[in-house]
Amino acid sequence: MIWLVLIVAIVALTTFWMWKKAAKKRKFFEDKGIKVNKPRFFLMTMYKLLTKQMGIVDMIQGLYNEVSGGEKVVGFYDGNTPILMLKDPDVIKRLAVKEFEHFQDRRDFINEEMDPLFGNSLFVLKEQKWRDMRATLSPAFTGSKMRLMCDFIVEIGEQMAEFIHREAQEKGPQVYEMKELLSRVAHDVIASCAFGIKVDSLTNKTNEVYLAGKILSNFDGTEKMLKLILYRFFPYLMKVLNISVTPQKESKFFRSLVTDSMKVREQQHIIRPDMIHLLMEANKGKLNHQQNEVDSAGFATVDESSVGWRKSGRIWSETEIVAQCFLFLLAGFESVSSAMSFAAHEICVNPDVQKKLYEEIKSVDDELNGKRVTYDILQKMKYLDMVVSETLRMYPPATIVDRECNKDITLELYDNFNFDFKKKYAVWIPIYAFHWDAKYFPDPAKFDPERFSDENKSTIDPSTYMPFGIGPRNCVGSRFALMELKSIIYYLVLNFSLEVTEKTQIPLKLASSFGALQSERGIHVKLCPRK
Repeated sequence: MIWLVLIVAIVALTTFWMWKKAAKKRKFFEDKGIKVNKPRFFLMTMYKLLTKQMGIVDMIQGLYNEVSGGEKVVGFYDGNTPILMLKDPDVIKRLAVKEFEHFQDRRDFINEEMDPLFGNSLFVLKEQKWRDMRATLSPAFTGSKMRLMCDFIVEIGEQMAEFIHREAQEKGPQVYEMKELLSRVAHDVIASCAFGIKVDSLTNKTNEVYLAGKILSNFDGTEKMLKLILYRFFPYLMKVLNISVTPQKESKFFRSLVTDSMKVREQQHIIRPDMIHLLMEANKGKLNHQQNEVDSAGFATVDESSVGWRKSGRIWSETEIVAQCFLFLLAGFESVSSAMSFAAHEICVNPDVQKKLYEEIKSVDDELNGKRVTYDILQKMKYLDMVVSETLRMYPPATIVDRECNKDITLELYDNFNFDFKKKYAVWIPIYAFHWDAKYFPDPAKFDPERFSDENKSTIDPSTYMPFGIGPRNCVGSRFALMELKSIIYYLVLNFSLEVTEKTQIPLKLASSFGALQSERGIHVKLCPRK
């Protein structure tokens, strides 16, 4: 009996202590005139994320929609850190663009000492090192460099079409789980464009390169998600225990893949216009922006800021170069393959969209008269760009981005409303929530490429449409991602009719995932060769 009383007492005291702490945090914002989301029990939230009772999208949408009434910012706490969720496009532009000098970095996460690959990637670098790496990488992702790599992707698109045709001839038209199919296609694109190797992962399903890439890019597994959470809150403990986020075996294989290729190229003077070559050139200071290069890969393209246009001058280590290839692998394997599979679903379940898209693609293919499609031709295809733009609205690669204040500063957020930011305070930009807000995109659940027609796209506020982020810290690889999306969709729709099956989920529902957006039951599409 005494143990029961003791347990009840401990629970009661803990609950009271947390209630008092939550009340204090709530008062912090209320005293400043900012509405607050209801307090959440941190451990319960983490438990629901780990057990997939709740996904990152559920959490973001809950925070975004919980306080309604025209608020431009909403306050909440992440542990002991005050967070402002930005709900107004002008406030986002103010902090992410105009005040970028004070909100340059992401929050503390993983550094190079904890995980050499992830910690040295552009995604998590901070301060001057991030600026130098951005300036180094930026010239590698310009339109002129994409033109050189486009043919590699087109070759993979043709390879994909040949594989599906072959299966249809042998077994009849097949139903494919598109994420599985297109993740293999995306992997082959990365293998070719980044590492200079040809791997047919559709035919050779268990090749070592694909299996290693799949393990390294999977951030939604419970084990890796738990590691990320522990790194977030107990970084030094994880360092003492020598626990790495990336699996050691696959990391070692991947590192060797990159470094061996670099050494062979140096020794044999091999030049192939892929990512390793561009990074090697950039590290030697031989890669610079062309002065008058203005290029758009479509409506979703993000522009490079002055940060990327300057020259770094820094010489990078082998590990730091490998880390950027690692980031390229993560983004290409997971984010791009997800976007391609979501696009396939929407094209499949919207026959009017598919018909119009096929007509544009067929017209272009007829004009090519047997020649391969090129980067410049892809950019001229307006309806293809509209379909891709709408896909990225409904299913953005990044659901949310954060920015951390780097110094104490008082800023006017809006309408003479000032807020005292302290160093380490942070802001959240809920990209997914903006893309699904009917105030900015009417009937957001409807797949409607016409939103991005020449007549309509001028009405879209760029600060409400952010598939590749916003401000100088946007996605450096947006042109590459768009080129890959358009190339693969081009060959998919040109060669096959995408048809609904009994397994196709309509409407599509998202799984409760922690990382990139995933479908609840997979994306099942029947691919029937066109006559």
